[in-house]
Amino acid sequence: MGNIRVLPWVKLVASVAALAAIVAGVIWVNRSLNDDPEEEFYGYFLRDVATAQAQGVPVYWLGREFTVDGLVFRGPHVAGFGAEVEGGGVDMSYLLEGGNSRLELTIYGRDAWARVEDRMMNPSLRGVTRKTVTVGGREGVLFLLPLGSRPLNVLRCVLDLRDIVVVATAHAGGAVYPGGPDYNPFINNPDLLVQVMQDLRPYPE
Repeated sequence: MGNIRVLPWVKLVASVAALAAIVAGVIWVNRSLNDDPEEEFYGYFLRDVATAQAQGVPVYWLGREFTVDGLVFRGPHVAGFGAEVEGGGVDMSYLLEGGNSRLELTIYGRDAWARVEDRMMNPSLRGVTRKTVTVGGREGVLFLLPLGSRPLNVLRCVLDLRDIVVVATAHAGGAVYPGGPDYNPFINNPDLLVQVMQDLRPYPE
């Protein structure tokens, strides 16, 4: 008799649990469909900014978007995990709207820069060209790195702002010819990177 009386309660509990699982699933799907990936990436950026600032590292950025050569780059995109710069800093990307190209912007605190300075300032590839540029009244170095059949595969601009070092990097992508599917305006015209870097400013300006 006891088992017979308990059975309805077991069924009720099972039904409630199943209903709760369904409701949770609906809520999760609804949130997934309505979440804005841009805001999610921006949230990760804010998290890393707070961490860097707590370590005494000021953060510079290019705003939520910028236009170069008539093309729009949006960001800053930051990974959910593993994007922290060892030693203090922030790593972010700006993605080309409607394309696969990006501009990477990394802010290094002095301790972080000490870990990578030699590798950044003395590339081991043959045929590397470097030239001095002026960004916001400060002197920087523009590196043009060739690779294989490309006259220019990676473009890197290093700007020392005393408290921090800013490194902007553009990659050629997959297409060898100009205007290919991975077209990157900075690779075809390196002067554009210097132009964009003129808008570099402290966060949150």
